[in-house]
Amino acid sequence: YMARDATVFPQIIGLASTWQPELAGKMAAVVRRQMRAVGAHQGLSPVLDVVRDPRWGRVEETFGEDAHLVASMGVAYVRGLQTDDWRQGVIATGKHFVGYGLTDGGFNWNPAHIPPRELREVFLHPFEAAVKEAGLYSVMNGYNEIDGVPCAASHELLTEILREQWGFDGIVVSDYFAVDQIQKAHLVSPDKGTSARLALEAGIDVELPSTDCYGEPLRALAEAGQIDPAVIDLSVSRVLRTKFQLGLFEDPWVDEGKAAAAFDTVTDRALARQIAQQSIILLKNEDDLLPLSKTLKSVAVIGPNAGVSRNLVGDYT
Repeated sequence: YMARDATVFPQIIGLASTWQPELAGKMAAVVRRQMRAVGAHQGLSPVLDVVRDPRWGRVEETFGEDAHLVASMGVAYVRGLQTDDWRQGVIATGKHFVGYGLTDGGFNWNPAHIPPRELREVFLHPFEAAVKEAGLYSVMNGYNEIDGVPCAASHELLTEILREQWGFDGIVVSDYFAVDQIQKAHLVSPDKGTSARLALEAGIDVELPSTDCYGEPLRALAEAGQIDPAVIDLSVSRVLRTKFQLGLFEDPWVDEGKAAAAFDTVTDRALARQIAQQSIILLKNEDDLLPLSKTLKSVAVIGPNAGVSRNLVGDYT
């Protein structure tokens, strides 16, 4: 949870290096407590992408290249974040659905060329496990396209597989600006209104970070009778149901005076240290360098991030 005074945990790739799902669950529980203390009810994590190209710039946000490990850690993380009580839990958002970790050249908006069997057995597997085993309540689309169809406009992915085959009953949110990029990046839509229709009909309930397409462009489309109102009503009903489950209509406020006590406790820091220790991987101990001699006076930390503590928080997720 990237907020002032929040506990700084290792990046997710470090968490994955522990090979201990129980630590993922404990970390997510701390994140949940701190988020709820300041009135946040949905987290845009975990990243369930299976990474197969190290050039991709978001590798550190993932659980790595092994689909089984990604699934196991993801399930534990979702359980820790959501819990069984929505009045205490935070909605987990599995992302990026799907194949985002294997785009051409590792670039953000490029297509992913994934055959059907590999898609099912590798890239969809962590999402399916999170939905069926942990009750994952939210999913975010990937920026990429598969077989020429943007994930943000794929009815097959967002409705047929996710909802009809797996029984997913939550809300689907767009990655930031992904609906608009149906037109601007993927070039399969002539305007924002059409992009909104394609995304809604595919199964995206909420456009993030704003209503650039789901606002005025969608309203104009609806008034012109170019979209079935039932499609809009369905997404609205899902969002309203979610807010009722979270208790936001009956009790939307938090006690600001108690918020500080939830942040960065001694126990939380101990957990962060434990995860950091367990995440260390020794590839080769040349010349018996480790363990370090007790007579050592100082250790040089070298590199562009050596003296920049802010970079410890990582990026998006």
